[in-house]
Amino acid sequence: MKIGIHLSSFTPSWNDDIIPFIKASADIGYEAVEIPLMDPDSFDYQKVASELRFHALCCTCGTSVTILEDPSSNDSEIQKAGIRRLKKCIDICNYLETDCLGGVLYAPWGQHKRRIGAASNREKAIESFGEVSEYARQKGVLLSLEILNRYESYFMNTIDEGIEFLDQLNQPNVKLHFDTFHAHIEEKSIADAILKGGQHIAHVHLCDNNRAAPGTGMIDFTKVRDDLRQIGFDRYVMVENFVIPDSEAGEQVCIWRKTAESPFHNAQLAYQFVSTCFNS
Repeated sequence: MKIGIHLSSFTPSWNDDIIPFIKASADIGYEAVEIPLMDPDSFDYQKVASELRFHALCCTCGTSVTILEDPSSNDSEIQKAGIRRLKKCIDICNYLETDCLGGVLYAPWGQHKRRIGAASNREKAIESFGEVSEYARQKGVLLSLEILNRYESYFMNTIDEGIEFLDQLNQPNVKLHFDTFHAHIEEKSIADAILKGGQHIAHVHLCDNNRAAPGTGMIDFTKVRDDLRQIGFDRYVMVENFVIPDSEAGEQVCIWRKTAESPFHNAQLAYQFVSTCFNS
């Protein structure tokens, strides 16, 4: 497993310049970074690729879709815009030489609906991923669908629901993105969820229950490590923490209090803990 960090862990706003934090991540010791593709149309992928090469870092990418670019929408134009957005992100992944696009790829993040009334949205998402997954396959990219807690999405909240959705999709290059923070809220057992997820899990985020550095809260990351090893997981484990209150990102993920000295200090704590835990 390679240890990396999501660059939004450093920034108070989603569209802040991430370039300085590529160097910061390398200085701390991370082997990889996750690149947030919040605005793929304006993303300077050439500059990012150059910075990654300079610091000898690998990367993954992550994104979410919006209410105007939604592959699950019943509005055909919005659905097409969602498909186009995902294809643009896949192109960036290909340019950055990463095989992973993770995140909330199926429906807008933060959207709340009653599932009984959203069956058609699920059908539209399945329809969209037929096209998107084929495009990703041609580009050598795995799509990893992030399982979120109930407060951030209605679409899928547990590993069982994620597997059920993959079964309906039936696309071999669409996998699951497992996040320990969300799992701590929704699963009866994080260990059972990882073991059940098995080969369906292609991407992992590490975050403690307080949304700060692993090792600063209640989650047993030694057990997480052991269970990931048991399923043969050998891809990226990415630290993704949010510790900046009074900010755009902090407000949207409900960070109201200071949980770390600074984002950089939190990233240092996370690296020290995860590198010790996962390399032992």
